[in-house]
Amino acid sequence: MPFIINLNFIVLYKNILTIWYNMNIKELPKIIPIFPLSGALLLPMGNLPLNIFEPRYLSMIDYAMKNDKIIGMIQENPKSTTSNNLYTTGCIGKINQYNETSDGRYLINLHGLIRFNFIEEIETNEKFRKLKVDYSKFENDTVNNFEKNFKKDTFLEEVKNYLSRNNIEFDWQQIKKVDLTVLITTLASICPFSVAEKQMILECPNTDEIPTTMLNLFKMGDNNLSPKIIN
Repeated sequence: MPFIINLNFIVLYKNILTIWYNMNIKELPKIIPIFPLSGALLLPMGNLPLNIFEPRYLSMIDYAMKNDKIIGMIQENPKSTTSNNLYTTGCIGKINQYNETSDGRYLINLHGLIRFNFIEEIETNEKFRKLKVDYSKFENDTVNNFEKNFKKDTFLEEVKNYLSRNNIEFDWQQIKKVDLTVLITTLASICPFSVAEKQMILECPNTDEIPTTMLNLFKMGDNNLSPKIIN
């Protein structure tokens, strides 16, 4: 069975994405709860739906909902010797959708705000981890525009080639209609890039370089991907 991208949920978040937060970096929390999850990529102006069921992360959501609704997403890096098995760059998101299921799970959506750099891990009595972080390197995350110096036709053509080459079914007419920011942030998250490739996207010096990085990854795409499904 082929890998299928269903873009219906992307359209649901289009209106959310057009509402941008007027953030003062100095007012953002310097100590944040984190959700270390390899393969999960949250970008500024992007969205990340999460199904929370582990007790420690249920506690983390409870903590966030009682405070500023902010969580840091960061990938695990077993080779790290200086950042406690984490990569040094992640992205904070604000919970803008929250539902509790009958079996006790939380279904949330994180809206990406700004990237951060790891400073140190904070000792805590909570069940989840906390980091002290620094946002100063990413001040432009709130003002960068994905469409700056951006060739839409070139990007869409490479997207089409990549999806076709890797046996990924898609509705091309729908993809062409989706808001470009939504399309870029969503494809970066759900395309079958490796953990290292997703980290490469996240660590672009400026967010307006993300489409170019993705283009390069599309061109390098592995032709032998195992078939998968995304619903």
